[in-house]
Amino acid sequence: MCESEYIAKKPVVVAIDIGTAYSGYAYSFRENPYDITVREWTLDTNLSTRAPSSVLLTPALTFHSFGYEAEREFSNLFAKKEHKEWNFVLGFKMVLNEKKKFNIDMLNVLDIQKHYVPAGAVFAGVIRSLKDDLLQQLQNRGYHHGVDDIQFVVTVPAIWSDTAKQAMTEFSVKAGIKRENLMVAYEPEVAALHCLSIPANQVTLRTKDNIAMMFRPGCCFLVLDLGGGTADITVQRVEKDGKLSQLHVATGGNWGGTCVNKSFFQDLIKHLGENAFQKFMAKHSGDYFELNNQFEIAKRNFRNDQEIVTLNIPSSLEEITEEANEKKISDILEELETRDSVSYCEGKLSYTGEYFKTFFSLSIQSIIDQVLRILKSRKCSEVKYILMVGGFSESEVVRTKIKEVFPNLRVILPEDAGLSVLKGGVIFGHAPDTIRFRVCPQTYGMAMHDYFNPKLHDLSRSCKVGNVQYIVGCFEKLFEKDEVIEVGQKKTIRVAEDFSTQSECARTENKEIEMYSSAEQDPKFISDPGCVLQGVIVVSPPGGKWPDKMKGKITFEVTATGLKVSFMDRNTKCTSGGKIKFTEPRQSTDTNPLYRSFKKDKS
Repeated sequence: MCESEYIAKKPVVVAIDIGTAYSGYAYSFRENPYDITVREWTLDTNLSTRAPSSVLLTPALTFHSFGYEAEREFSNLFAKKEHKEWNFVLGFKMVLNEKKKFNIDMLNVLDIQKHYVPAGAVFAGVIRSLKDDLLQQLQNRGYHHGVDDIQFVVTVPAIWSDTAKQAMTEFSVKAGIKRENLMVAYEPEVAALHCLSIPANQVTLRTKDNIAMMFRPGCCFLVLDLGGGTADITVQRVEKDGKLSQLHVATGGNWGGTCVNKSFFQDLIKHLGENAFQKFMAKHSGDYFELNNQFEIAKRNFRNDQEIVTLNIPSSLEEITEEANEKKISDILEELETRDSVSYCEGKLSYTGEYFKTFFSLSIQSIIDQVLRILKSRKCSEVKYILMVGGFSESEVVRTKIKEVFPNLRVILPEDAGLSVLKGGVIFGHAPDTIRFRVCPQTYGMAMHDYFNPKLHDLSRSCKVGNVQYIVGCFEKLFEKDEVIEVGQKKTIRVAEDFSTQSECARTENKEIEMYSSAEQDPKFISDPGCVLQGVIVVSPPGGKWPDKMKGKITFEVTATGLKVSFMDRNTKCTSGGKIKFTEPRQSTDTNPLYRSFKKDKS
């Protein structure tokens, strides 16, 4: 429910996908929106459509480099023993996936040397780097578009909190993108749009037929977006006009491809010893990157019938392990019960296919359990297809297991599944109204107060201001949990306020109203169990100054990317803008219990 502004038509649309393991961007022009260019990055002599989500910050915590360049620079610093004051960050996206609330300005991420660095410097640095690279690529192609000619789309997991989604907006603005040129799009939704738009000559006959069937009006399908960090799951229905409607609240968890990497390294640490492995990471970062990249390739290419998987172990890890354990790696593994499944010889670590497959177990089982829970919902009883997108969806192990557990559903893996989010983000930027309905994940409301009525109200929830008794902390419901919300839908709240006793300065300031969420359908007070403060609704005074006796209405309009807020004074018809800040509210010493609340207007 992040805030959105008016979306103007721009000559260029670019989608930026910041992934846990890999990041990148793609773009197309308004004249030919489906002719999408994906930026390719150079790795040695090969090209990759995604760059690793690796960031190097200087000792002064300023952005230095991103992707393969960051990895090369940090390895060079390591070789010269000049790395200790620098900051190298991996997998930073997951810090926004935490369920706990956070203050954007105080949010930190941990680098590989256990340094805490500001998340804003990392995220904004990456987005700015991608934005600047895009401008350079356009110039190289002979185009002279500036940053204001571009509609930017930043994709995020649909399961993220409102605060996390807004954080991506703030980081993007910090990176030099204007708010009016920016949209935040949900990854599984835009991935589905990409599949809908795949040209006929880019799909096999079977896939083409399946996609055509899946996008028939009335058809329901589950989108399984498996990325590096998260598994993001939504259920969509195709409306008569071809637009998409969400049937189930987005859900998922930290079960993406990096979950497999984590299992592998945990297994390796268990065998070789944590102290040895931590020393290896600290002293030989370049070798660690190489080992991680090896496993990534092995993971992506692994097949169900594969008998052996072999990885080259850096000599540095071999030496450190032998020094720490006073045993060679081969001797350590030979003493374990798994010696028939894991072995080491002449610098090569070998796994049987069955043992290697266990690294996928936790991730796959978590995904399956969640899909089963969703399909039990009455709303999802008509689901006929599972659309698998995201880089981790391309794993044969994952795909085979999904087909095995859900034999009555048709599982579709489109071409370019790993690029579906990126390409779909571009398509969404050209036509954001393709998404028609969404399901509200929580009940949202704003803090209100009213005149106390002893016949209706509990005295303990009231307070007296001057000679007037008020009932305070009322939860004024905006949207209800599981409510189906249509893009373009508006909800209006009538409010009133007496500004006559306030200072001239206060009467020109924005009014902030606390916004709450709840897992309950119909909370009555903001202090009810389960109510959580999400941030504040900020409303500007109409005409620059609040009238003595204000009567007005706040309108919330559902847009393709969130909520748009506006205010109108009912007497003067003067209007002003507003916004929602899904951040930790500042602490106030104001003892007025009506602070950050509007009075209900029933007239």
